[in-house]
Amino acid sequence: MAARLQNGSKPYLFPDGAGFGTDNVLLHASARRHRVEEFAGPLSIKTVLKGSVAWVVGGQELMVDPATFLVLGAGEKYSMNIDSERRVETACAFFRGGFVEEMAQDATGRVEDSLEAPQRTAPALPFPSRLHCDAGRSITGTVETMAERSAGTLFPSGFEEEFLLLSNRLLLLYEQVRSRMARVPAVKASTREELFRRLEKGREYLHCQAGGAISLEEVARAACLSRYHFHRAFAQVFGQTPHCYLTELRLSRAHAQLRAGLPVTEAWLGSGFENPSAFSRAFRRVYGLTPSAVRRA
Repeated sequence: MAARLQNGSKPYLFPDGAGFGTDNVLLHASARRHRVEEFAGPLSIKTVLKGSVAWVVGGQELMVDPATFLVLGAGEKYSMNIDSERRVETACAFFRGGFVEEMAQDATGRVEDSLEAPQRTAPALPFPSRLHCDAGRSITGTVETMAERSAGTLFPSGFEEEFLLLSNRLLLLYEQVRSRMARVPAVKASTREELFRRLEKGREYLHCQAGGAISLEEVARAACLSRYHFHRAFAQVFGQTPHCYLTELRLSRAHAQLRAGLPVTEAWLGSGFENPSAFSRAFRRVYGLTPSAVRRA
C-alpha cells in the first residue's frame, strides 16, 4: 500500500504503531494527490469526509462520497488514485482479523458458550454487498466521529469501544443484506445469488452515475438484465424503485455537501436534478428545510 501522500507526509494512523490485520486501525488522511495500487487489506469500511473518491475493485469503479460508504472484505484487492484540485479527506476503519466474526458469534451465541471457550474460533461471515447509501449516517457518522476524536482525545481503550459499536452496525448491515437476498424472486439458491449480484451491479452503477442523466435501460444493461426484470426485482429486493433509490441517493449527497459548506448552486449542479426548483422541492419534501437553510445551519 502506498502509505505516503504526494507531499511525502504520512496519513494519520490511530493507534500509532498499529498494524493492518493485527489491530483495529483508523486511517485518516487529507490530500490532493494520493495513490494506492492493488492493496489487499483486512475487512474495512471506507468513508469520505470531503470530496469524492473512486475505489477500483475487480476493474470496477466504486464512487464514495460523504453520503455513502464502501465495505471491502479481507484480502479483496483495491486501488485508488486521488488527483484533485480540492483537498480530499478520507477516513477508513480497518478491522483486525476475526474481530467482526467474534462479535457476530457472541451476539448470536449463548453466554455459557463464551464462558466455556472464550477463545473459540468464530465462523466466517457471508460477504455483504459493497457500496451503500447512508442517509441516516449510522456508519459514516460513526467513522467521522472516530476520526475527529482519535486525533487528540480518544484513548485506545475508548477506541476499541468505538470499534465494537461500528462492528455492531456492520452486523446490522449483514442482516439487511440477508433479508434482501431472501426477497430475490427466484427458487434455486444459485439463481437467487446470481440475480442479487446483478442487482448489486445495477445499484453500484446508480452510485457512479448519480450526478448525470441516467435511463432505466442504461442501468439494466449494466446489470445484464432486461428493463422489466431489473425494475421488478430491484423494487422487490430493495423496497423502492431504481428511480426512488436514485433520488434518495442524490438528495443525501446534496445534504452532505451543504452541511460541509458547499454553495447551493454547486450542490444542485452536482445533484442530477434538471433545474434548481425541482431540486429545492424534492429536498424540502425529504428534509423539511430548504437547501439554503441547511447550508446556513
